[in-house]
Amino acid sequence: MIDSDRDAVRAIRSGDREALAHLVQRYQGRLFGLVLMMVRRPTAADDVTQDAFVRAYMHIDQYDEGRAFYPWLAAIAVRLSQNWLHRQARTTGREGVALEDAPEPASDAQALDSLIASERDQEIWRAVAALPSGERTAVILYYREEMPVRDIAQALGVTIGTVKTLLFRARRHLRVRLEAAIAIEETGP
Repeated sequence: MIDSDRDAVRAIRSGDREALAHLVQRYQGRLFGLVLMMVRRPTAADDVTQDAFVRAYMHIDQYDEGRAFYPWLAAIAVRLSQNWLHRQARTTGREGVALEDAPEPASDAQALDSLIASERDQEIWRAVAALPSGERTAVILYYREEMPVRDIAQALGVTIGTVKTLLFRARRHLRVRLEAAIAIEETGP
């Protein structure tokens, strides 16, 4: 029986292909959410998420069991997401996709107080989605995925100082965007 990520990794390494199902079941939703925040298209996020699991399976021998599994998997997904964004930029002449292509949350099932509380979160994540790719990725990994700066640096293939710079710039950009949004709200239409 597979009780932990390490057990699943060991089983995969010993030839048990079914052990991957444990990791997929445990991390698919979380990984999909991460990728969707980056690529902003559900079908692309689904493809990238699936590809991340395939790549993890193919390169499972490179995983260091002394570290947590999810950051390693997230690093794979981040790189694949960045590759997808770069391909989009080359074919469309712009980075990523329009914000209106992102799925809207299902509001029918939400209570009114939940809608009000989530409006602020949605506003913040819309501002995050508008950040340049590197800043957006750093913010998502740091705040949403709660990854340490060291792991983010490893996932992005940059130095710790670069991640700190990306986060600093992102906070500055977010502050400006959110202050502007608040000012517009206060003045009204």
